[in-house]
Amino acid sequence: MAKLFSTCQLVQEGSSAPELKMSEVNLHPGKGFSPDQKKTVLLSGGFSSISPEAAFPLSPTLFLNHALSNYSSKSLQIIADAELHRQNSVNFRSYTIEMDTRLCVIGSSAVELKDFMDTYGGLLDISPLLVAGYDIEIPTASRIHLAPRVDGCKVEYQVRSAIDLEKCTYCGACGTSCPESCISENLFVDFSACTFCKECEKVCQADAIDIHGALNLTADFPAVLILGEPKIDIKDGSTNAIFHSKDLQQYFASLFPSQIDEVITHNKTLCQYSAKLGHGCDLCVSSCSHGAVVQGEKGVVVDALKCQECGACVAVCPTGALQNERFSDTAFTEYLGRVELPLGGTVVLGDEKALHRLWWKNQQKSFENVFFLEFENVGSLSLFHFLVLLQRGVRRIVVLDKMDAASGGGLFKRQVSFAHKVTDQLFGKTDAVAICSADDFAGLAETTSGALVDEPLEAKPFVNRRQSIASALSALWQKSGKDVSFEPEGYAPFASVSCNVDRCTQCMACLNDCRIGAMQTDSSVLQLNHVGALCVGCGICARVCPEKALSLSPQFTFSNGFFAGVTLAEAEAMACKKCGKVFGTKKSFDRVMEILKQKEAVDTSHFEYCEDCRVINLFETE
Repeated sequence: MAKLFSTCQLVQEGSSAPELKMSEVNLHPGKGFSPDQKKTVLLSGGFSSISPEAAFPLSPTLFLNHALSNYSSKSLQIIADAELHRQNSVNFRSYTIEMDTRLCVIGSSAVELKDFMDTYGGLLDISPLLVAGYDIEIPTASRIHLAPRVDGCKVEYQVRSAIDLEKCTYCGACGTSCPESCISENLFVDFSACTFCKECEKVCQADAIDIHGALNLTADFPAVLILGEPKIDIKDGSTNAIFHSKDLQQYFASLFPSQIDEVITHNKTLCQYSAKLGHGCDLCVSSCSHGAVVQGEKGVVVDALKCQECGACVAVCPTGALQNERFSDTAFTEYLGRVELPLGGTVVLGDEKALHRLWWKNQQKSFENVFFLEFENVGSLSLFHFLVLLQRGVRRIVVLDKMDAASGGGLFKRQVSFAHKVTDQLFGKTDAVAICSADDFAGLAETTSGALVDEPLEAKPFVNRRQSIASALSALWQKSGKDVSFEPEGYAPFASVSCNVDRCTQCMACLNDCRIGAMQTDSSVLQLNHVGALCVGCGICARVCPEKALSLSPQFTFSNGFFAGVTLAEAEAMACKKCGKVFGTKKSFDRVMEILKQKEAVDTSHFEYCEDCRVINLFETE
């Protein structure tokens, strides 16, 4: 009898609970599994590339842990349940956008613009603008400014408008009075011949002509095409909506209905970039080589149409504001809580293609203490994933990939390097995270020695990425019992903040944009604190400080203060003279009073009261 494809399937028969079954499947590559009418398959181990027509979800994770590890049926059942929950929990917006054929074409030659309109006018909705000369059919624009946006381009320009058509009665007096015959029967004014003698203005009884009149106009377009080389002012921003003559093929390639999956999402409440200040963390923008992530008036915006799901922006985001919804931080943490990871063992992370290759090269082998986990885009892996796995007792993390700097691997590898520095400083181990190809895995699988921790460390409930990073580091630090210092060069995942207490007035402006909670206060004692484990070094706190009292340093030390917080400044409370309510600091009050003393006829006695008592006191003294 021919040997069949061996796998395991999560099946449900009737109303009974789902049960894991070991199955020999007559699998033919390119086709789905042969259905069994007696049972409902909820999930099966396998690969969608081999079985694209399967009527149920396929899990490479379940298959590899069945085929290459020695897990019990009970453990495989747990993995199958976790995989089914994971696949059913994926949720993101998906929709189709129709092509927008509106195009602003800017050129310095009326002939060239007309040729373009004759050629493509039936396909495109063209709005031409002439930047030199005059033509009766094309408006001549000056002071053109292009402001790129995520969804297109804003075009600001000025056109001469000598005749107000709302006032004009079309009496014809202007046409016959013009000595240069500049005004046509269509009320087009040829300014190339006009001498601005204003004879037309003098004869217009409707007062409809202002020979120097102009209109400032604004229009939004999905795309702008610049013909030739006219000098156009292009404001800062993504220029993906602006094309030149040489880019015509690229522009037409973008004209088709598109299926949009908003897999990469952004949470403004966690983002340490301030649109108001135009300042803060910009790792996501600098890591995106596709121009899909931009910072502007609305903060960080992800253009799902341009996004290639490379994961680079998600990997480098220090707060978790950017997420890959196919396997978000929340889903990853929940998943680890459902499965049993090998204590002191290895977790292998790779996409379906890499895991498929690994199985193909190692079918006759069995790996002890190894857990295989499909991670669709390993480019989304970050320091968060590494630390959370190490916190749960994993000895080594193997990423199946060969990334380079062009694909975002540069920042990814710097995070791997920092993870190595942490394990080296705390436990004397530098091989906690490894990157290799599927072909090289067998030689790497058994090369680890010495556990990092002898039991899973306590993990706090998931709040956000930064809180989990801080919690995992704190647990590892406490386990090692060492205070260690870091002086990173280049990429620094944390920062220290110092405060000049002589300058600080406890105004707490630094708290407003610290969305991740690194800057904290105890209002009862007017105390300003800083938690280094939460700080991403964005610098917004120093930027907004009116007294310039705060400064940042990339150097930090794993210590109790780093995780629990250190006090930067304390102040004496300013209490209301009448009700005792604290409404500020004595230091800030004295500073305001010093300024007001220089003003004549300013009664400062009312400022010793809180905002409520101040109003009452003002009425009582009148």
